[in-house]
Amino acid sequence: MYEKTTCPHCSKTFYQNLRVRVREDVYQRGSERIHKQTVTDVEMADSLSEEQLARDILLELEGYVYNGMTTDEFCKLLKKYFGVASKYCCDLIQRMKIELDMYCPDHQHLYFVEA
Repeated sequence: MYEKTTCPHCSKTFYQNLRVRVREDVYQRGSERIHKQTVTDVEMADSLSEEQLARDILLELEGYVYNGMTTDEFCKLLKKYFGVASKYCCDLIQRMKIELDMYCPDHQHLYFVEA
């Protein structure tokens, strides 16, 4: 799961790839089953700048991004394949619009700028 952070020294935006391990315990209380989840470990796997993450995503999703794609579809791809937290999808899509030379006139559909 990627979490957005800001460097306290240079104020640049970075995305931390966090691996979260969870233990799930199931208890039986009469006829009721109770599920309890406990975070056992959090590990930072790597750290990428916003530009690096956008480039990596673009390379991987090259065949999935198309003219007229909705921002909602793009956000779902980011969550499903890259584990980007929902609250950061809009920021990352803005960065990728710049990298892909795209525009979004109706704030819903993405289009490539034709030269």
